[in-house]
Amino acid sequence: MITDLIDKEEIIQEVSYKYNIGFQEMVQFYGKASQSEIKQMEKLIKNVNWNGFKKLIKNVLGIDLKG
Repeated sequence: MITDLIDKEEIIQEVSYKYNIGFQEMVQFYGKASQSEIKQMEKLIKNVNWNGFKKLIKNVLGIDLKG
């Protein structure tokens, strides 16, 4: 089986690619962000501000989204 090929201790991370915004990052963001950061995020999404979105994710999570 393919599961026999994967070391049980290995951590598999999500692949980073251009315009990568996944469910995992958004869940992490909403779990860690302050209320003001959440309001800021909602405004950025409403205004389709991709650069602001990436910057806020970077500031809150330390994840540098590609694209």
